[in-house]
Amino acid sequence: MSEVADTDWVHGRPEWWRSTAGKLPTKSHGIFGTIIDEGENAKSVPSQFEWEITPPIDWKIADSKKGGNGWMRQRYKPPARSILLPCSWSIFFLVATIIPLVFPGRTPNDQIAALVLFLLTWSLIFIPAWMAQNEMPRGGGWMIGKNTILFLILGTIVFPLHIIIEPKIGWISYALFCGAWYSQILRFQEGFRIPSNRWILPFEHSKWSKEILADDWEICSIKWRNGPIAIHTTISGLELHGTSRSGERFIAFHFHGPQGWLNDPFTKQMESSPIQKYLILPPIKSEGKKWNPRFLQKNVKSSESE
Repeated sequence: MSEVADTDWVHGRPEWWRSTAGKLPTKSHGIFGTIIDEGENAKSVPSQFEWEITPPIDWKIADSKKGGNGWMRQRYKPPARSILLPCSWSIFFLVATIIPLVFPGRTPNDQIAALVLFLLTWSLIFIPAWMAQNEMPRGGGWMIGKNTILFLILGTIVFPLHIIIEPKIGWISYALFCGAWYSQILRFQEGFRIPSNRWILPFEHSKWSKEILADDWEICSIKWRNGPIAIHTTISGLELHGTSRSGERFIAFHFHGPQGWLNDPFTKQMESSPIQKYLILPPIKSEGKKWNPRFLQKNVKSSESE
């Protein structure tokens, strides 16, 4: 996220949530060439979206506009925005895969054409997802689900049988690949259900030690570094990372769900999750440093555009 301003690095950009944070004005020409404004004035990102909740009272939370000491939510670009459109196209290529085989002789090489369409299907699913994950801190979990892998393996095993035994068996293989596609889409939807945020705290890195960790946390790097420095002893996916930006160092608290995506535990989607009983206290016994003003939210007039 080095291409965004420091304040956007923490709070996100309005265009990431066009339906909630406002969208930039858009212009188009009417039937006689008149310019028509079909958009809304840009709005700043709110301090808290309606799906976000505040951490428990024992967490010291900094004001997103005034700063001070404490934790602050860092928002990432919602991965669904860059993944769902390619996934929508992938079903087109999955259906098109069987056309050269159902209507043979229409292409120079029907099998190669079907193979290319098949590979395009899965490229449109996994390449955008892989790129979206690379824009976030990596953690535990698997992007590809077990059911997806099972369907793909079974489909691959059955596929040669339509050549050896009976051509109609090919439809069983195709049905298994369709099952793999559907299973993976459901896994994406479950991963995107929870917003991709984490919590960061400005921190003096020389004070990092296992003594400042709360109960149920285990240090995994005595020396400060950018990367994993502590893990939760009970909940898989709860981690503390060291990170830096514009000369400032931060402790980052985040949770990776089983689908491999960064999930904000302090959202309405996770409000009733069993994980909450482990989050009553913050992960470290420190309120950190004061926030540098460059990371705070600016008051943006609604009439301004980016």
